Amino acid sequence: MLPIFVAAIVPALAEPSPTPDRAHPIITEILYAVPTGPAGDADQDGNRSATGDEFIEIFNAGEKPINLEGYRLMDGLPTQGKAATDEKSHIDFTFPKATLAPKQTAVIFNGFGSTPKGEVGDATAAKAANDNFHGALVFSMKCNNQYQALSNSNDMVVLLAPDGTALQCVRWDNRDDEKREQANRSRRDTSGKNSDSTKSGSKNSRNNSRSQPADKAAPEAARVTQDAPKSTGSVTLTTIEGEFTPHMDQSATLFSPGQFPAAPAADAAKSDPAGKASETKTTEKPASKPATSPR
Repeated sequence: MLPIFVAAIVPALAEPSPTPDRAHPIITEILYAVPTGPAGDADQDGNRSATGDEFIEIFNAGEKPINLEGYRLMDGLPTQGKAATDEKSHIDFTFPKATLAPKQTAVIFNGFGSTPKGEVGDATAAKAANDNFHGALVFSMKCNNQYQALSNSNDMVVLLAPDGTALQCVRWDNRDDEKREQANRSRRDTSGKNSDSTKSGSKNSRNNSRSQPADKAAPEAARVTQDAPKSTGSVTLTTIEGEFTPHMDQSATLFSPGQFPAAPAADAAKSDPAGKASETKTTEKPASKPATSPR
C-alpha cells in the first residue's frame, strides 16, 4: 500500500461538535483488551484469541440507511512522514458496499486466526445480517499476524468518511504517569527537538499527549474525540450523546457485539451463551511487539 499522510487524510474541518453526526455510522463499542480465559471468545468460534477476538462496533443512529462503502477504520493516523498502515502492527479496514439500516449495527472483528460464527463479510464483500450477533452485519479484518492489533494500554480507533473526513476518534491511555512521560520525552527526542507536533503546551500536545503512541497521532480535526476508560471487557457508549464506559457497568456481560445499547443486566444474562467455558481454547497476545513498530 502506498504511504498516506496526515495532510491527505484529514482536511480542514469546522469546529468539532460535542456529539457524533447521526448522518454517519457511529463507533459504539470497542473490545481492545480481550478478557482472559474462555469468557473472552467474543466472536463465538470456540477459540479465545487475545488478537482475533478484538472488535469494533458501529451503529446507524439515523433514520435513513447508510451505504458503508468507503468508510474506513484505523488505529490512528500516521505521524508526519510515516505511512498510514504498517502491516506489522497497524489495523486499517475499508468497508465494501453494504447497507446499514437504521438502528442496525455492524461488528468488525480483528480476525487473526479466527472465524466469527455465522455470516461474515470482509473488505471485498458484505454478507447477510448475522443472527448470532443480534442481526448485525459482521465483518472480519482478516489481520494476518498477532501484532496487528489494538494496544491494551495506549491506542485509538478512528472512523473516516469516504471523503477522508475524520468523523470520530476514540482513544485510551492506561499507562501510569511515569511511563506516559517517558514515552512523551522519547517522542520529543526522536521527532526533532520540539517540533510543532510535540512541543510542550502546543495544541497538538494537549490533544494527543495522553493518547498518542509513538508512531501515530489522533486527528486534531476529528469532529468528535472521545476518551475510553480502562475496562475488563469492552468499552461502550451509554447513549449516542453519552460517554464510553466499561461494558460491565451497563450490563452483566463483558461485551455485546451487535447489540446497542447494551442490554440491562437481567436481559443480558438470558442471552449469554451457556457452557462455552469448557469448550473454548485460548490464545494470548505476544508479550512484546517488534521493536520496529512500537505500540
